[in-house]
Amino acid sequence: MQRSCPILMIAVMVFTAASVSAQSDLLILTSDFATGSMAYLPAGAATAQVNLLGLHSDAVGYFQDGRIYVVNRLGQDNIILLYPADVATPLTQFSVGNGSNPRDIEVLATGKAYVSRYESSDLLIVDPRDGTEIGFIDLSAYADADGLPEMDQIVRVGDLIYVSCQRLDRNAGFVPGNAVLVIIDILSDTVIGDIALSAANPNSVIVVGERIVVSGSAGFGDRAGGIDIVDTRTASSLGLVITEEQLGGDLNFLALRTSNAGFAIVLDETFANTIVPVDLATGSIGAPLEGLSGGFVATVAIDGNRLLVGDQGSFTDPSSAGLKIYDATTGVLLQGPIDTGLPPNYIVVLNQAPITAVREERSTALPGDTALGAGFPNPFNATVRVPFELAADGFVEMHVYDLLGRRVQTLVAEHLAPGGYSATWDGTDGTGQSVANGAYFLHIPGGGDASMSKIMLLK
Repeated sequence: MQRSCPILMIAVMVFTAASVSAQSDLLILTSDFATGSMAYLPAGAATAQVNLLGLHSDAVGYFQDGRIYVVNRLGQDNIILLYPADVATPLTQFSVGNGSNPRDIEVLATGKAYVSRYESSDLLIVDPRDGTEIGFIDLSAYADADGLPEMDQIVRVGDLIYVSCQRLDRNAGFVPGNAVLVIIDILSDTVIGDIALSAANPNSVIVVGERIVVSGSAGFGDRAGGIDIVDTRTASSLGLVITEEQLGGDLNFLALRTSNAGFAIVLDETFANTIVPVDLATGSIGAPLEGLSGGFVATVAIDGNRLLVGDQGSFTDPSSAGLKIYDATTGVLLQGPIDTGLPPNYIVVLNQAPITAVREERSTALPGDTALGAGFPNPFNATVRVPFELAADGFVEMHVYDLLGRRVQTLVAEHLAPGGYSATWDGTDGTGQSVANGAYFLHIPGGGDASMSKIMLLK
């Protein structure tokens, strides 16, 4: 029998601190710089399935709207679409233009996505289901003397996307120029402005609420890069919170596990790679993680409280290559190296939650109770951001329900410490399909009377 409101009947889902943190399945793109392949590590597994699908030697991957998008970069210039249930069988593969060198894809809805292309001045708009071209957005105004803006990463905040442009001068040996984030209105597909970045040659671009964290490596060995904070409300850079001088090397990659705490890959003049914890709030840098090969570390990723490291090994010890898993809080090596066939080159976390909780860390005082705050904006059109507070350490779930009490989406499902967080919903269900206009409820099971919040979707 259908109950009209089963939300109120849900059992308590906040466990003790002894609970095991939830894990996601992992897709690992692998490469020896001559050829590429793919490995798959199911949640909780100790051994990966290797050599599942041949890829380009320079491929990256993204998990969006319940699907996996593998971007085969310079030399193949196409995108492969996969489902998590069968990662070895492509659903489709489509070209994004010969010689275009795609870098990133940002999927807005079932039938629309943006693709950044390094060797083009046009941002491509496609149907991500089959690659049908929908249109282009001209970014030639941001090109330097070589005619290209070197567009790279794409992130979304509300009804805007931000495209990082490295602006490297190819006529002068790829010397970094003044980098920018180009701002594009997704409703009209028009450029509405740009934000000058404080460090050249941006690589990682991460959305944290209404701010964007950008890591820039500038030029090799010049110590001119660092971690930049951009405020989207004022469309301006707040400056570098951590510099390459402090890091002691080139900043090659950044991953955040909370709004302030994360890990940076640092490269020194001898090409040795280290990973160091960073705190954006205090500007502090922790001791390098132990257990790495000292060779090339291609990428890192965060899965709940797991730090995932793609260690490609060293010339003196190639057996040290593989996926390594660390505790993201303590930095202790938990597992690895896990054999991935070819060395790991990019890690894709297959997490159905659109955006996992981001720690707000706005005060040292812990909440007295578990509570959901008011969504903003509300009503919303593209995304709604909902703050919440946890009084106890444990496994936490946050779900979206419709007026009939049917679960629509899961926004949070992970082990969290007490404190303030936020989650974001993009108006899609668990399959990535857009839901209908109307009222919805967000709920943290077992959180008490204050653990439910009403939001309104109006498209």
